[in-house]
Amino acid sequence: MRYDKQNKRIENLSQQVTDLIRQNAALKKEVDSTREILNNTLHEIRRFSAQLSKFCERISRDTQSDPGLNQAALSAFYTAGMISSRLAYTDIELNPKAIESQTPLRSGIFKKFDKTKRILAEEAKNRNVTISLFGESRTEIDALPVFELLPFVILENAVKYSPQNQTIEIIFESFSGRQQVTVKSYGPDVEDDELPRLFEKGFRGALTKTMPGEGLGLFLAKRVCDFHGISIFAEVRNRKKFIFNGIEYSEFLIQVRF
Repeated sequence: MRYDKQNKRIENLSQQVTDLIRQNAALKKEVDSTREILNNTLHEIRRFSAQLSKFCERISRDTQSDPGLNQAALSAFYTAGMISSRLAYTDIELNPKAIESQTPLRSGIFKKFDKTKRILAEEAKNRNVTISLFGESRTEIDALPVFELLPFVILENAVKYSPQNQTIEIIFESFSGRQQVTVKSYGPDVEDDELPRLFEKGFRGALTKTMPGEGLGLFLAKRVCDFHGISIFAEVRNRKKFIFNGIEYSEFLIQVRF
């Protein structure tokens, strides 16, 4: 009797194992199918992005006599390039070894931030925010395709959280032979215990939780810095400088050291 129960239990366990193996095979097949769809989609997006870049470049050449239209064409051209950069980061997310196959290009730091300023010009204008560059830089680095994300997410964050009628400053300085870029703006106050967590994925300060956003910008910036051996820091000064729409604002700095 005891052996019958034990055999029955073994049969049940064997059946459960068989079912799990079958379910695992089905899940693997589903994952492979989803991955194939994702890879095909990424390939098509890259193709569309390349076509969009060509069209915008042609329009920018043909509209040089119209500054407003020319700026819009250039912004669209640069934005198309950002799509490629974001896809390059997605490749690394899906397969960390993909970074080994990405070819670095010698790139000027100043030009990258100036380019991002142009991309965000329309959004900044709509929010009545001014973006200004101070100083100069001839520093160049071997930049991977994902590098474009670094100045973009930093400046986009500054524009998004800045109150109206404010100026965002991009300051280029050299310290002890190292290039430093500081993005200075006003944003919702950040407490001391929140500051170290700003680069964590999904983290948002208490005063920003009611505002649009997902807490990914500075996380992406930190990741891109890590890929390039760059340091990035956040600092708050002039705490609670003023109150706007019931929210306390302070001077917020993001410093990137090359």
